Amino acid sequence: MNPLFRHRDEDRGASAHRVPARHRKAARIACWSLAGTLAGALAWTTAFGHGPAGAGGGSDTVAIAAAPVSQDPGPVAMEQIVAAGDSVFALASDHQAVYEWSAGRANWRKIRGEAQKLYAGGGHLYAIEPGRGDIAQYGGEPNQWTRIGGPGAAFAATSTNLYGISPDHSGVWKYSGRGDKWDKVGDRAGDLYAGPGKVLYATNPDTKDIVKYDGRWNVIGGHGATFAVTDESFFGLTPDHKTVVEYDPKKNAWTPVGGPADTILASNTLYATRPDTGELYKYNGHPYKWNRVSGPAAAFATSGDHLYRLAPDHRSVQRYDGNGADDKWAPLGAPPAPEVPATPAEKLARLDALTQLGDKAFGDWIETRAAHQLGKPDRYEFNWTTNNCNEPAPDKIGTYDFTPACVRHDFGYRNYKDLQGEDVFQHGADWNAPKDRVDRIFHQDLLAVCDEMGFPVHHTSAERAACVKAADVYFAAVVVAR
Repeated sequence: MNPLFRHRDEDRGASAHRVPARHRKAARIACWSLAGTLAGALAWTTAFGHGPAGAGGGSDTVAIAAAPVSQDPGPVAMEQIVAAGDSVFALASDHQAVYEWSAGRANWRKIRGEAQKLYAGGGHLYAIEPGRGDIAQYGGEPNQWTRIGGPGAAFAATSTNLYGISPDHSGVWKYSGRGDKWDKVGDRAGDLYAGPGKVLYATNPDTKDIVKYDGRWNVIGGHGATFAVTDESFFGLTPDHKTVVEYDPKKNAWTPVGGPADTILASNTLYATRPDTGELYKYNGHPYKWNRVSGPAAAFATSGDHLYRLAPDHRSVQRYDGNGADDKWAPLGAPPAPEVPATPAEKLARLDALTQLGDKAFGDWIETRAAHQLGKPDRYEFNWTTNNCNEPAPDKIGTYDFTPACVRHDFGYRNYKDLQGEDVFQHGADWNAPKDRVDRIFHQDLLAVCDEMGFPVHHTSAERAACVKAADVYFAAVVVAR
């Protein structure tokens, strides 16, 4: 049999946290977008070594799991990477943090604390929570996570649905998209595989057959070492790892397309690792036509047309930047080592400083939020979530945008409640309630919006009066809210 991997010179034809309802403010604000990204990324400092990672689970954003490593001073050591959309996510080796790098941000930021494992698919990220092993879905901003289900043996996401196997492997379940409700769609399963399309594949733990689910279950093949799904095809690796095969649905048959491989992974494109060297090869769509695109790495992950690799020392990530037939990668660096966490007393003192009346405290808060949005290390780890303006209060009154005022108001409410609890927040100590001060700051910031929107050049006195009246109404609403 011809070898799986051919170089191009051998074949020239290759090509959230939410505020309780009774305490919600009349005015809430969406996150204030601040321009700028961190310049540059850390270089890929360590040359590739040997030892490819083992096979990972299947989805349209597949990652090959990497063994845990000890964490030393310096950049964060990463155990696992997965990809969704144009972002790559990393789980720290000590399982104490999850980080995100995205093309629009061009830097790493921490998006949650502890997690057991990550899954990605259908443009979404999921984390297995510590303890019982519940599954949570990422909402797109740091610390915005929603529990959507209990523990499962494995999960995989198609372009439209998330599926899971019950802990005892007795059934396959589909997430309803509502709360934590799941519907059973199949019986016993060993593992799940999904890709950019809508079709799910599962292995039968008793017969070892591979079964296709597109509303109905149908056996399409026998035992395989692992499987991978692209946007157009379904591939398998024979149990002896000697042949990569492609399923032909018209003939209900499997066709060899490559030789020996350690594992395979796919999204829009199929990739395979060479068993003797750990090098990564890309399938170009024709049997036994493969192009080398990477040396060995601790792990690989792919989403859509994006491909990522984790350095052998687990301390930096690269994104593929080649033409599909070369070994060209762009450095993405790594999450910076976390700072020593602030004590509760230090965090409270810093929160007090950011929630004072006056321009100085407001400017300090703006700079602190900008640093958070850029993903810079933050030893205070404040809660920056916001749920926008709750109806019936709009974000804007005419052309006056109350965004900065309401985001800061959310910041004060949520962090004081997290640190001191509801009772102290509402009533305080010695009648000095944080809520009263945060509400007064809210009024100050609202009125500042009315004054800073170009009056009298761009707004009439009547327009400004309407803005001030709205600010007074918003303030009055939060004062009475309990």
